[in-house]
Amino acid sequence: MKTKLKKKRGLESLRSRYGYTFIAHWALGLILFFVVPTISSLIYSFSKIFILDTGFKLEFLGLANFKEILFENPDYLTNIRDAVGSMFYSLPIVVALSLILAVLLNQKFPGRTLFRIIFFLPVVIASSVIVRMLSDPTVNAQIFNLSSEGQGVINYETILGNLNLPAQISDALIFILSNAVSLAWSCGVQTILFLAGLQSIPASLYEVSKIEGANKWEEFWKITIPMLRHVISLVIIYTMISLFTAADNSIMSAAVKLMSAMDYGVASAMLWFYFIIALSFIGIALVLYNKLCVKKWE
Repeated sequence: MKTKLKKKRGLESLRSRYGYTFIAHWALGLILFFVVPTISSLIYSFSKIFILDTGFKLEFLGLANFKEILFENPDYLTNIRDAVGSMFYSLPIVVALSLILAVLLNQKFPGRTLFRIIFFLPVVIASSVIVRMLSDPTVNAQIFNLSSEGQGVINYETILGNLNLPAQISDALIFILSNAVSLAWSCGVQTILFLAGLQSIPASLYEVSKIEGANKWEEFWKITIPMLRHVISLVIIYTMISLFTAADNSIMSAAVKLMSAMDYGVASAMLWFYFIIALSFIGIALVLYNKLCVKKWE
């Protein structure tokens, strides 16, 4: 018996070594390309960097870089406000639109595969020139301009201004129309996640609901949404991170400019403070979602 146990332990330990060997490349890449740069950027945020012929030299400044971006930089807090506001406008639109698209694509209809390919295109060409062009607010604005014969071009901002809406509502509508194409284009991954969640819901639940006389609207709120509660939380996290780290983000653009000017300390402080703000909003959103929604659906 002892020899058999030793043989089994030896075989199990050999298999575990294969597993460690398999993840060794990932662990090495994680340490070299994520952990080390993250720690370095944190150190840079408290330092001033001098570029020398032999390398670079660090001078510890404490919180001086953070004081500069918060009290001396006139645009930083405004950029944070704009980034957070843009996230609050975009998050419900992206989540709701991707859920609607997933529900539609989960139905059986002719040409379903073709439509799935069309809606999954953003995932394939997410870094292409097309996305950069569609992300341009001027392109979105041109799409939603209305033309009238003999009257020239009527801009949607003019139309909303003539409606005498409150400033908060009109600003939100202008933002949505200005970024409608880019918001729709950014629903690819979220649609895939929702579609995977929809396909994991047992069909027997819908069959029972039909027997009980429930309509489609009741099935959606009583079965679909509760069964997708964990997928929704995943989509919320992914969407918030994607919006906070968007390429056209003013914070990111300002940090890149500072890095181009070799001011790595202030740029690192700017990004770390922004990271704390983003992480705080993500945590608050998840806590509220779990308390207000998940507990009711479980």
